[in-house]
Amino acid sequence: MKISISDEIFSEFPEAGVGYLVAWVDIRAAEPYVEGVKKTLERQMNDIGISGDTMTCHPDVRRWRETFAYMGVKPSKYRSSLEALLRRLFKGEMWCVSNVVDLYNCVSVLNLTPMGAHDLDKLKGGLTLRRGRQGEKFYPLGSGDASIDVDPRQVVYADDEKITCWLWNHRDTREVAVDAETKRAVFLLDRAFETEWRSLEEGLDALEGELRKIGARTIGKGVIGGNIASAEIKI
Repeated sequence: MKISISDEIFSEFPEAGVGYLVAWVDIRAAEPYVEGVKKTLERQMNDIGISGDTMTCHPDVRRWRETFAYMGVKPSKYRSSLEALLRRLFKGEMWCVSNVVDLYNCVSVLNLTPMGAHDLDKLKGGLTLRRGRQGEKFYPLGSGDASIDVDPRQVVYADDEKITCWLWNHRDTREVAVDAETKRAVFLLDRAFETEWRSLEEGLDALEGELRKIGARTIGKGVIGGNIASAEIKI
């Protein structure tokens, strides 16, 4: 499978990058190790000076808000996946989806890096980070048959048939969601700018290490960006 970033993204976001990790996963409803990580998450964020009152002041959160505004949406309404997780954490609304989803969400918060995941076997062809196209529709997870009209200013992930994630990392489509039947997943880490807290490489290593603790087995991983616009993942 090929993963790539389009030239149009680099022209507007020259520091853009994508970290990717493909792994065999064993999806379970809950797991003691993951529940333990979730319980310590707020304290760990407080230890580095991030709370419900200060999170939007951190450069890595603030600049995602600026990126979303650049895509033509209100960042107070449409948030990066990172900010959405932070808000839930500090409101006491902890996520509870599955061992794998809950864990990568925790790693996302700890590394202040937006992360997502798709069921690899639901993807068609390659995966590209690109601008939306006039007339495209997005079918979000958790919205029944509802769809969203895509604006060409908006950055999306798309395979050869459909948009898989809308507004860079705001929301996944139900068509590629990681669920109880998923055996192979591709995890995506996003960078739109030079980060302050963690690099994509550091986030990727942290994710791999944590997933290994719940039995995931890495098939391949890497980072594209800068002079590397694409990579071929052997699956």
